[in-house]
Order: sequence, then structure tokens, then C-alpha cells
Amino acid sequence: MNTETTQATDTTTETPAPSATRAYYIPTTADFGAMTSEERTAALERSSAALASYEASRAATPAQQDRPRPATATSGVHEFTTDPEIHGAQTRVGQAQATFEREQKALYRSDGTPRYSDAEHTERLASLHVDFDRVVGAVQQTVDGLIAGHTQALRHLAEGDPLDALSMEQLTKSTQQMAYIKEDAFSLPVPALVTRCQAALQMGDVPTLFNLARYVGSRLDASARATQAGMEQAAAARASALMGVSAPSTATQGQAPSGQPDLTLAERQALGDLVAEMRTRVRGTRGQQTAEATRTKLQTALEVKAAARAAHDSVHDTKGRLEAHQRASGRYSL
Repeated sequence: MNTETTQATDTTTETPAPSATRAYYIPTTADFGAMTSEERTAALERSSAALASYEASRAATPAQQDRPRPATATSGVHEFTTDPEIHGAQTRVGQAQATFEREQKALYRSDGTPRYSDAEHTERLASLHVDFDRVVGAVQQTVDGLIAGHTQALRHLAEGDPLDALSMEQLTKSTQQMAYIKEDAFSLPVPALVTRCQAALQMGDVPTLFNLARYVGSRLDASARATQAGMEQAAAARASALMGVSAPSTATQGQAPSGQPDLTLAERQALGDLVAEMRTRVRGTRGQQTAEATRTKLQTALEVKAAARAAHDSVHDTKGRLEAHQRASGRYSL
């Protein structure tokens, strides 16, 4: 297999120099699309060199390591990122595509005719596809894991118990308040409970907000379960009626396990909004910053996955093969 690399004059934009306050460069999806395979190789080599220099600068200045380095969104993959896994995934995809295109080009002479017999040409091309798919498959598996992790983290920030945001003093006060706030959360009528939550938000007492968010959230969960159980019971009753069989008697539809009547949709929405706001207040500015950083990482991971898929489709000529199949089957016309 021809593995020679053709040297070409680099005409791409110069890689921004890394600094202590800016992360390393990643060529965007649009950049890669406009480059030849030689230009992609050169850009990726510069990107790797910039990454090494950036990591060296971080190691040399440990006091600077916690300084925030925001990512800049572009039309393709984020141009700057502080996530080595994302950088590595994007780099491997670009390198694999550049290698495939270089090796595929080597299968042909300068006049465009194949260098090898039909059978050997097919075998060599299939081997190139296998090598490319091995790299891109591993990248997609890595990125899928990152996407799942970031999605779970965001779900916890939006819906999870923000216990880790409380100081020891706040946790002690929260424990002292827990019993009577729990009783209020499950026993107060919805209008009074809404007023209670709004007053707590105005006061801004973190332990109170924490307990209300926790137990009003539990009441909402119980309501959701009761609603689901009621729907299943109604469906079973309709099925029994159609078959002429009496359905067994169960608890009254719409009753929550605590005995409270099920909440209406409007009540669930009103309380749900208040719970979300209280959780946000408990987590404070730091929690908001964590959520924003996690959303940025998730978006970047999704973009890298899309770039990997686009590279796969380009290498396998997915669009061309689909059009050829549709023409052959008579389902496609220009």
C-alpha cells in the first residue's frame, strides 16, 4: 500500500498561537470541507503541535489552570475547546479522512487509471474503508459516551437534588426545617403552596428553598405516577368492557399515594416552574456556570459526532451510492 505523503504548500489560515488564556485550535467542519487532503494533514499537524504547546504552558503555570477559558462557537465544530477528549476525537476523524483520501489517490496513476487489477483494486479500497471505519467507529463510541455523560449531568442540574450546593451550616438548618416543610409541601392546597414557594424565593433562604424544592418536587412526582396509574386503569377498564368482563375494583382514579387529589396540568406546570427556579437559586451562580459549561461541551460533542458522520458518508460516498440505487430502481430522476 502506498503510504507516501505528498508535500504541498500550505495555503490555510495560520493556526492561532496558544496562550495561557486561550485553548488550542481545532479546524472547523467548514475548514475541512474546503481543504485538500494535504492541507488537512498540515492543519492537523499544526493543531497537534498547538495542543502540545498549550498543555506545556498549563503545566508550567499551575496557578493559571483554573482561569476560565470560554469556548467560541463557529458554524462548524467549536473553534476553541478545553476538552482534550473532544479535540482528540475531532483530530482522529480528520486524520483518518486525510489518510483515506491520500491512500485512495495512490491507487490511481496520474492519468486517472487504476494502478492494479480490478480484484486487487477492490481489495485495497476495501482495506482502506476498514481502516477508516475502525478509527471513526471508536471516535463515535467515545463521543456517544461524552454526550450521554453531559446529558445526564444537565438533567441532574435541572432536576436533581442540589444537596451538594449546601454548606454544612445550611445543611444543619435544612435538617431542622425538614419535617414541617415536608408536611406543608404535601398538605397545603396548591394556591397556598404556590404562595409559600413565591415567598421563599423572595426571602432567598437557601435551606428553605432546598427543602421546598425537594418535597414539592416529590409531590409532583407522586402526581405524575398517579396520573399514569389512572390512565392505565382506565385503559384496562375499557378493555374489560369490550370483552364483557367486569374490571376489578381499585382505588379511585386520580388519587395520589398520599391521598391527595391528583394535580391538574396547570397546577403541575405552575409548581414545576417554581421547583426549577428554587433549584437554580439553591445552586447559585456556580451552578449556573456549571450548567452553561456542560451545555457547551454537549453541543461540541454533538457537532463532532455530526462531523464524524459526514466524514463517513463522504468516504463511503453514501449519497452517490443511494442515488445510483434509486436510479437503478427507477425511483430517482434529475
